[in-house]
Amino acid sequence: MSQDRIHSQKPSPGRPRSQEVTNAILSTTIRLMEQHGYKKLSMESIAKASGAGKQTLYRWWPTKAALVLEAMKSQCELEIPVPDHGTVRQDLSEYIQNTCNLLNGPTGKMIAALIVESQFDEDFSQMFHKEFISSRREALASILQKGVERGEIHSSQTLDFLADLCYGPIWYRLLNRHAPLDETFTQEIVTTILSLKNGKVCMK
Repeated sequence: MSQDRIHSQKPSPGRPRSQEVTNAILSTTIRLMEQHGYKKLSMESIAKASGAGKQTLYRWWPTKAALVLEAMKSQCELEIPVPDHGTVRQDLSEYIQNTCNLLNGPTGKMIAALIVESQFDEDFSQMFHKEFISSRREALASILQKGVERGEIHSSQTLDFLADLCYGPIWYRLLNRHAPLDETFTQEIVTTILSLKNGKVCMK
């Protein structure tokens, strides 16, 4: 039985988290993920490298997966903020380009590995969607919703569908590496989203 299964119960209540210690643990988790990958990562190695006690880790995060996903979520929230420049084209362009910039580095390889892991572990897949994917989609949806409210995006489009149109090509290129996640790609996505009218792409 794996350590994640042994410690799968909810963490026990205790003293509030120290933000300084939390940040150290999360940054250490990212660094070790970059070096060793998700499979070889352990709560023991994170505790040792961060200087935190293993009991502290299990009190704050019941599993390795929970810790890794919070670390990834925190990094993305920091490096891919939700812009609000007053136009959906500018906001979408900045958000998608920042996403691609982050994925072009070590974070891209880590997220790709987590996507692969989610295909073979149903429990992890559910947690991955709940703790990471959903937060990214909600951030994107907030940009799209403002575009709908300002009349820049046709109201007949559902936000979930538009989010799929944005993220689908990104994940496809990330996993297949057949083409770059560059600025041209970003603008192609944004132009396609904004050209949708009544469920169809308007060809000019």
